Amino acid sequence: PFKTAAESPGGPQSPLSDRELRQQAAQLYRRAREALDNTDYTVAIQRYDALIARYPFSDYSTQAEMEKIYAQYKAFQADEAVAAADRFLRAHPRNVYADYVMYLKGVTDFERDNGLLDEVMPSTAKRDIGNQRRAFEDFAALLQRYPKSRYAGDARRRMLYSRNRIADHELSVAQFYVTRGAYVAAAKRASDIIAEYPGAPATADALKILQRSYARIGLQEEAKDTATVI
Repeated sequence: PFKTAAESPGGPQSPLSDRELRQQAAQLYRRAREALDNTDYTVAIQRYDALIARYPFSDYSTQAEMEKIYAQYKAFQADEAVAAADRFLRAHPRNVYADYVMYLKGVTDFERDNGLLDEVMPSTAKRDIGNQRRAFEDFAALLQRYPKSRYAGDARRRMLYSRNRIADHELSVAQFYVTRGAYVAAAKRASDIIAEYPGAPATADALKILQRSYARIGLQEEAKDTATVI
């Protein structure tokens, strides 16, 4: 809907002024933002793409890049949202909203497994926790770079949740080894849980597995020490 002078009918015309280009960019941005506010995320993404392509050097383009990430996250386009967040951070490392983009990337990874999996596989311990590991790393990077960010508090809470889910998953693996009589492997996995996820509720059960495994493989002194810790 926004033709440049070269595209307009009627023969050659003078190039549009900076003011006119800015007005066109502003109008397209308003239409994209309207779609976003109306939760029409697919249309919003299309309009943000058009704005970025037509007016790549405008302030609206940078804003569109950021809001497009949010639209992709809400449209369940997790891979696209994470990739767009990485591109934004590479292109605008000192942007005033860089912490928000880092936070949004973490939330996208954090919530990838929500929804249908909660119904078909309610036991989170048995799910793949790759996304939770990535989310943990995303939030850790945010806290390292912006410890006083307005998103720091929520990032820490989400990190604790991810840590507990990862520990629960590792515990389920240790329990599997116990059921198979693989006590050396069970002891190793339980020991790793205790060392890597201190404070996670799963460490209590990991200690019990460690004690039992030590006893079964003949490490009575280690088993006794572990019982003391319990």
